[in-house]
Amino acid sequence: MTESRLDDLLDELVPPFAPTGDGWDDVLARSRATRSRYVVLAVAALALLLVPTAVALRGRLADLFQGTPAPPAVSTSFEGNNKVADLATQKGFGEKFPHVDVSRIRGVLEIQTPDGPQDVWAAPNEQGGTCWFVDWANDPAPNGFQPGSGTCDTGAHRGSIATSYGWDFTHPTLKTLFGLTDTRADHVVVEAKDGSTRTAPVVEGAFLASFDKDAQLARITAYDDGDQVATWEAPVG
Repeated sequence: MTESRLDDLLDELVPPFAPTGDGWDDVLARSRATRSRYVVLAVAALALLLVPTAVALRGRLADLFQGTPAPPAVSTSFEGNNKVADLATQKGFGEKFPHVDVSRIRGVLEIQTPDGPQDVWAAPNEQGGTCWFVDWANDPAPNGFQPGSGTCDTGAHRGSIATSYGWDFTHPTLKTLFGLTDTRADHVVVEAKDGSTRTAPVVEGAFLASFDKDAQLARITAYDDGDQVATWEAPVG
């Protein structure tokens, strides 16, 4: 197989997973355009279910969805990531595209939004970390691939929060915050620049929250049993 053919296949099979690393710019870029004829890459928005306490919210979400098996279209999207990882390995940069154990895909979070339910799926990868996938459950799955977006980590722990915040052109009135904590936490408090706050549960290291499309984030603080364990500050400018 020629290098140009590999390039063509990579372009066609670009998965909804960002390469391993700390930066999420690629995730945000993918949320604003269709990058593949097979998969609509989008970081979509969701409305956070509000209950009196973070602990109660976490329990409801985990009990409803955590551990559920993935439908075929979600599995196919994860498998697409593995095909790209195979091609990337041939080109010498396979370490940036970890392989997912598709047999171990599990539901992590599902929340209801004005545009329908949105799900977070996860599966372990061979680098000792996890690959994450966020999708709108009711969106069509062209060619058997579930539209969505995601990222992979290596399982390193630095006491930090990684975030992706953006809107999806198919769900334009909402903005979604998808985040990961690489330290033990049970919930996060999200502060907007208008002074409002929102609490979101952390389930298996992941959290989701929804805002109006014009909202701007200021700060995210992660807590575990009431103790502050990590913070994220919005970039200046």
